[in-house]
Amino acid sequence: MRLWTACFFVIAFGACNSAVKKQEVDIRLSKDSQSVCLTGLEYAILHDLKTDTLNTEAWQSLFAVYRIPADTDMKDLQKPQPGNYIVTDTSIVFKPDTAFAKHQSYFAHFYGGPLAAGKLELVQAKTKLEGQHYKEVVFNF
Repeated sequence: MRLWTACFFVIAFGACNSAVKKQEVDIRLSKDSQSVCLTGLEYAILHDLKTDTLNTEAWQSLFAVYRIPADTDMKDLQKPQPGNYIVTDTSIVFKPDTAFAKHQSYFAHFYGGPLAAGKLELVQAKTKLEGQHYKEVVFNF
């Protein structure tokens, strides 16, 4: 609840700004391929997330990593990989509880796409009656 309140204030203050700068969200593996990094979020949002105490379910509702099943028709029914989330000054880092398996594919979803695009777009997107938007990236090991 505290996260949504903080996001509301960030959106409200950002909507007053006439020049909205778009930032591109990027999801990639770390250099050692042991974690997944989400970059491109505004510093204020990262700071709010860093000071907030989110449970695992709340983190997974924002940014989650999944294993791609052998039957790709079942992809949407996968449970998120368990792990830890660390917020730095520039990114959110997901480190799984067990290492990523070789010869296995994973995918990551970031559900806060409009936040990264700009605060004004978030308000406009909420007025549309469309499905949930997310950014997806696939990783192969």
